[in-house]
Amino acid sequence: MEINLFLWPMLIPLILPLIYSVRYKRESFFDIGKICLVMVLIVLLYWPLITSTIFSTYTYIVIKFLLFVVFPILIFVLFQHNTTPLHPDLYGLKKQGLQKSLVWFVLLLPVMLVTTLVIQYFHGVSWNVELFAGIMSFFEAFTEEFFFRGFLFMFLLQKTNTRIAYITSLTSFTLMHPQNLITIFIIGTLLQGVLTLEITRRSQNIIGAWLLHGSNRFFQLVLLPLFF
Repeated sequence: MEINLFLWPMLIPLILPLIYSVRYKRESFFDIGKICLVMVLIVLLYWPLITSTIFSTYTYIVIKFLLFVVFPILIFVLFQHNTTPLHPDLYGLKKQGLQKSLVWFVLLLPVMLVTTLVIQYFHGVSWNVELFAGIMSFFEAFTEEFFFRGFLFMFLLQKTNTRIAYITSLTSFTLMHPQNLITIFIIGTLLQGVLTLEITRRSQNIIGAWLLHGSNRFFQLVLLPLFF
């Protein structure tokens, strides 16, 4: 079976928190090392899972959920030998800050949608309304927000500082989409990373970030084709 490690660029930003922990906060080195282990394993397992005959297109969301939500928590539980990593507050899934998260979602969503509209206009919009794909994509967006904003940003925020956590999350998320790096879509990827991070940073809650990410996908797959 062919091995494709096309997600490997998202590992590069991990150099920042590792260097920071060695120089300024050595007690965090082991925890950051666990993040590195999780991401390396995701890179190794992603391609074999999505190309496996066990899974179909419709279960792609299950694969993403296993790799980006269940798997990181499981690794942390195994290494810490307790249930602390199961607490959703650690990843920004909590009532506290929810209202602020939703307010920022409403305020920033138009910026994201207008940007997507402009990008798609110049790139070309599909004429087919993909309702089922749009709904699936909306919910699948949670997996990336949980990992990059909840797991990577929120957790690193406790182990390093805001700047390191922010840069690591943003660049890792951007590099997870290497297919966009030399296309106009890199603008949307970067902007989405910044906006979702801002929602999370300001509210310490990832619900608004997920809604923005998911709404943008739904807009692109379902609503845009209706106007072109």
